Amino acid sequence: MQFIHRLLFVVFALAFVFVSSCEEIGPDINLGKNQNSVSDTTYIESPVQTPEAKHVVIEEFTGVRCPNCPQGHQIINAIKTANPGKVVAVSFHPINSLGAPYPFSAHDFRSQKSQSLFDYLGQIGLEPAAGIDRTVFSGETKILLDKSKWTSQVANQLANTPKANIDLKTTYNSTSRELTMVVEIHYTQAVSEENKVTVLLAESDIVTAQLDGSVIDTFYTHKDIVREFISETQGDIISATREPGRVVRKVYKKVLDAGWKEDDMYLVAYLHAFQNSKIIYQGKEIKIK
Repeated sequence: MQFIHRLLFVVFALAFVFVSSCEEIGPDINLGKNQNSVSDTTYIESPVQTPEAKHVVIEEFTGVRCPNCPQGHQIINAIKTANPGKVVAVSFHPINSLGAPYPFSAHDFRSQKSQSLFDYLGQIGLEPAAGIDRTVFSGETKILLDKSKWTSQVANQLANTPKANIDLKTTYNSTSRELTMVVEIHYTQAVSEENKVTVLLAESDIVTAQLDGSVIDTFYTHKDIVREFISETQGDIISATREPGRVVRKVYKKVLDAGWKEDDMYLVAYLHAFQNSKIIYQGKEIKIK
């Protein structure tokens, strides 16, 4: 009988070691600071995921009274068409004279959060302006760039290997209009700098007025409009160690506003640094339903 007890002890001990070596699961943590956040968990996965293809993030700052902004929209559309599934574009409307809606506009796209992000990334005194993976490129002094430089810098970024993979999932309740969003970060290599993840809801195919050159197009179709920051404006911090195999899983919930069309909406997330640089490592988007 004593032999059997010892044998059972050894079996249970080995089983515990095996399970512990495969997965380190943290507790669900309710993040009180962000009202959209439901939980934040982390664990180590084995094997480490193979890096996925690079997805470049374009953060565009624009306005409905900006005469040159439709040219920027066309450039972004051409970039996305040339690189299907590899470019994530989001359009922010800061609070300034170029963003003020017309009296007959159907929407006001401006938000204080968009303005705050514009200030954080560093305005360049003109619109349209866009950041490409929040990278300060050779010969530049700021993240935001004039539209003439977007295409070439996107091409440069596409050649990079991301430091982490991003997996997105959504569940939408059409009755309550509540959207549940799951954002998983899978680190494929060690990252020394502190990270944050920015999570957004964007909507396309919104028809309202836009100044195009000297003409106001009252039936202009707007794309990639940021409707809401789900994370904090500058992103939610990744508190876990950033090592190969580390998985960070964040869950958010949001009841969609009545004026938003869920069939045209996207969940967007991107992982980035925020101390020594603001570089975006990887971005991803999916339709919410």
